[in-house]
Amino acid sequence: MNLPRAVIIIAAIAGASPLSAETLKKVPTALNPAKAYVIVEYKLQANPYSGLPGSRKTMPLQSGLVLARYDAALGDVRGMGKAKSNPVPAGQVAIETFRNKPIGKGETSRLFLLELDPDTWVIQGYGDTSFSLGSYSFSLAPGSIYDLGVVSVERDWAEGQKPPNAGSIIGAAFAGPFAKRPDMAPLRAAFRPRGSSDMGFPAGIPAERVTQAAFETGATFGNYLGGLVNRIEGVNAGLKAKAASGPPAAASSPPGN
Repeated sequence: MNLPRAVIIIAAIAGASPLSAETLKKVPTALNPAKAYVIVEYKLQANPYSGLPGSRKTMPLQSGLVLARYDAALGDVRGMGKAKSNPVPAGQVAIETFRNKPIGKGETSRLFLLELDPDTWVIQGYGDTSFSLGSYSFSLAPGSIYDLGVVSVERDWAEGQKPPNAGSIIGAAFAGPFAKRPDMAPLRAAFRPRGSSDMGFPAGIPAERVTQAAFETGATFGNYLGGLVNRIEGVNAGLKAKAASGPPAAASSPPGN
């Protein structure tokens, strides 16, 4: 599938029914028993240019998670690629793009409440990165409330790449047109359970009804976001961790040898 066609298909799916999935600005007076509700907290990224005068410590939240309905048996987003034969019902959406409408704001966090159709969903990507090489899927039952926990993201820098900082910006300004193009890297994401120091559930959400979402690892699918690709945990981060752990220990000889 070429990129323009992929973008057109995603736009058509997302625009089919804007009320099928929604990012809520407030908790409904009564939760819809035919829907599932998802809570997720975003940790704001550190500002790599915080050393410049007048710069803030964190970056504003401008992009976030892209979720998609997933066919685990066929191994793709419903209605697309290998799962083209299993589209979502008419009037429903297969992809829920990020909408910057937090229900709560903290000093270093933003809290979101999503209303979604019950199904198996996959974390399709984040911002400019598709996690098509390996991501997490999770199931949502009707009338239920789930907590994805706290998500944080950072660039998945390869060995030898240099993340930008205040110094590189100043250096590029002096170099002008001769400045080296900055390194590019896909994003990687990490989830952890909500703790006592994190934001609480939105007012109106009964805590006793909230269930921690159960992630299934290893979900793969086509890259329909048209940007960078990665594993959700980060391919480069995995390589660095493997290198840091050193070579595997030599196997001992069997008894009698």
